[in-house]
Amino acid sequence: MRLTRSFAWSLLPFTVLLAAAGYSSEPTAPSDPVPAFTQGVITTRVSLPGNPYDKLLSQVDPAKGNIQAQLQQLAGRLTAAEQQQLLAAAANLSPAMTIGAMLLPRKGTIYCRGKEARATTDALTYHLENYFNLATNKGLLRMASQSTPQNVNYTYDAASVEKTWQSIVVTDVDYTLRTTPETVLVAGYPSQKTTYTLKPGAEGAKPDGPGQLASKPVALDVWTSPQIPQSLNFAHPVYVNQAHGITRLVVYFDKERKQQLRYEFATVQVRPVTDQELKVATTAPVLDYAKDAMQIGVQAMALMFGGGPKAPADTEE
Repeated sequence: MRLTRSFAWSLLPFTVLLAAAGYSSEPTAPSDPVPAFTQGVITTRVSLPGNPYDKLLSQVDPAKGNIQAQLQQLAGRLTAAEQQQLLAAAANLSPAMTIGAMLLPRKGTIYCRGKEARATTDALTYHLENYFNLATNKGLLRMASQSTPQNVNYTYDAASVEKTWQSIVVTDVDYTLRTTPETVLVAGYPSQKTTYTLKPGAEGAKPDGPGQLASKPVALDVWTSPQIPQSLNFAHPVYVNQAHGITRLVVYFDKERKQQLRYEFATVQVRPVTDQELKVATTAPVLDYAKDAMQIGVQAMALMFGGGPKAPADTEE
């Protein structure tokens, strides 16, 4: 089941969870070595710079409930001039970026212990938890509606989901890469920048149609740290073959670099992680992605776009 570009945007939570905020200048990395991260809690954040909906939607807190009322309240605070400016900017926005703004999880938390990791986040319409075990290359994912009792739970292995989740694959066949000397601190970890630029004539370099984006980003900036395990990159929808953990990722979707996705670690706390923090509390039935990919895709789409069809009440496992 190959995903369309708009659906790929809706699957952003599978990336170990992204979150919102702006960016500030970081100091250069210190000369003193930083211990390797093996266990603890990482919070992540994402934003869509240049997206007219980004600032407004980043202020919504799904934990407070009644998202529609929150949106109405925030919109009511806009002046007439701000409303006109928002509408004008939105009129020129590609459909993929509009969907991305609406469905993007704004904050994420990763619990990591050795080769195990569990990520959790809340978007406007859904809650998501994702557990992955690098030792077995298997995982468990739960997605639940924010407004109805509906949910979907399934197990997966890395091989069965790679082509679907990693809908944007960045390789040296299509991209020119350059590792720069630039090193900054991201959440306290020295991270080195590598740039990727789409080669002229590469497959997927041209937009699919008027007002749409190309199927491949025009460029990426990627920061990695040798102190962060590469295993935490396990579910990025943008696959970048890096030997170290990605601490920051900026994706540019147009030549003007106005439409972007920015992901980064916000905080890293080194501490023991409990079995409970790695557990995903599923409800029956638990599907198998290798066997039930189409059913899972349909249910996940329904949850993201409004809660999903009504069904008999779930039974706890």
